[in-house]
Amino acid sequence: MRGARAQAVKQSKATTFGYVSEALAPLAPEFPYHVKDLMFLGKWVDYLVFDGLHEGKLRKIRFLEIKTNTSQLNQREKMIKEAVEQGKVSYEV
Repeated sequence: MRGARAQAVKQSKATTFGYVSEALAPLAPEFPYHVKDLMFLGKWVDYLVFDGLHEGKLRKIRFLEIKTNTSQLNQREKMIKEAVEQGKVSYEV
């Protein structure tokens, strides 16, 4: 019982650290995109990046997932990545 509780606490801390890292990543000096070009989503994809939009010169739209340490994409994130890579993306009004 104690082992299960300790594991649950450890997992909770890791999850919380991941959420905080996702939110703070754009503030890091080495972050490659301007903070004004970001739209935080936080579920399935962390950010949509409208690269250059703050300059009035949109270069590219990117889906951005922030990962820390040894974190890997989960199944839903992999499916989204594959759909984007296959061009299965559209725009609707």
